Amino acid sequence: MELSMQQILESLAQRVGRPAVLEDRFSRLIAFSSHDRPIDDVREDSILRRHASPEVRGWLKRFALPDLHRPLRIPANPELHMLPRVCVPVRSRGKLLGHLWFVDADGTMSDADLAVCVQGAAELGEWLHRESVASLFSSARLADTMHMLLSSSPMSAQAARSLIDAGYMPARDGVIAVVLQGVPRRSSGVDIEDALAQAVADFRRAVRQGQALDLINRDHAVLLLSCAGDHDIYVDERVEALVELTRTALAADAALVVGVGSRRDALEAAYASFREARMSADAARLLPGLGDVVHWSRLGIHQIVVKLASLGEEVPTVHPGLGNLLDDPDALPLLETLETYLDVAGNAQLTAERLNLHRTSLYYRLQRLEQLAHTNLKSGAERLALHLSLKVARMTGQYAPRQAVVADAAAPTTATGTDNVTPFPSVVSR
Repeated sequence: MELSMQQILESLAQRVGRPAVLEDRFSRLIAFSSHDRPIDDVREDSILRRHASPEVRGWLKRFALPDLHRPLRIPANPELHMLPRVCVPVRSRGKLLGHLWFVDADGTMSDADLAVCVQGAAELGEWLHRESVASLFSSARLADTMHMLLSSSPMSAQAARSLIDAGYMPARDGVIAVVLQGVPRRSSGVDIEDALAQAVADFRRAVRQGQALDLINRDHAVLLLSCAGDHDIYVDERVEALVELTRTALAADAALVVGVGSRRDALEAAYASFREARMSADAARLLPGLGDVVHWSRLGIHQIVVKLASLGEEVPTVHPGLGNLLDDPDALPLLETLETYLDVAGNAQLTAERLNLHRTSLYYRLQRLEQLAHTNLKSGAERLALHLSLKVARMTGQYAPRQAVVADAAAPTTATGTDNVTPFPSVVSR
């Protein structure tokens, strides 16, 4: 008769003479053996909270546990009240499924003990593999249903009904979509999908069933949050918690931009909120000064910019005279000067300071731009058309100012860069 996971763990702990803990690859508790000896604060906290604290996860990152293939001794960390440990990777078919942990305060675990642990980890790996395969079908069906819901498919209403009937979201509540976009920093090899999955899993543990649905993709995650009304105070709290967890998971390896859509009365209308959230996240990434968490309902005039950009090949020509300059790499300094000038409402002194230009040079650039773009910067209508054209060009990738030039110390945004990120418009990929 095949042993259960708990029986394997208890037998292993008995053979090596110390309690064992099994965690998944996101440091979430799966199971633990009986503990008949004193343990440290970290072990106790992990069992009570069902997952390791952010401080402990941060400390363990330096040991590259995701790449571990053999037992590793982890030194003590007095600041965390953490005793020395032995970590044994649990793998199956080359894939990391979790880690086995043993507190080894006196360093007495022998090579024979470690060999027993490796054998036990192999058994647990096979058990976890079978469990993951068994749950894969239901997970795949849920992902397929979410893809259908977050599309313009006529089947979206049926997808919503399926999710409500299965208890994933209450029918009485409305819904808000949140898009979390990871933006890798240069020379960073971070697995954004893995970090997003960890953050979302932590978030799902903190909310009740029926309050959130999620879909994880390569570089972004979509969450649907239940929302009882237009002024549901708990929604902002959940978004803040979600953002904080995701920033912690990404650490310094990637920046985060977040888009929050407007509330819809029914789950079947989630696609509209998702599109708003996606456009808001793109606006946070591509337009300076908006901040890294952007709510569609608070975008103001920028709603027009992102809606125009979302038209793709059908984007109207807002200012014909600017078109030739957008296609000319040599005109980039003129365009950067114009955008800065329009961003500060035509304040020449502030523009010159931000661009580190002499006033005479600034006026020359603006005059030259007027000539080439066949425009008049004294006209309010012309300024509006030029400003809109530049912002739409940013969103569509036609205009990419140099980061050093567009950085605005007064703006509340975080510099993210755009490496390896799909230009607007972007969609949820399968």
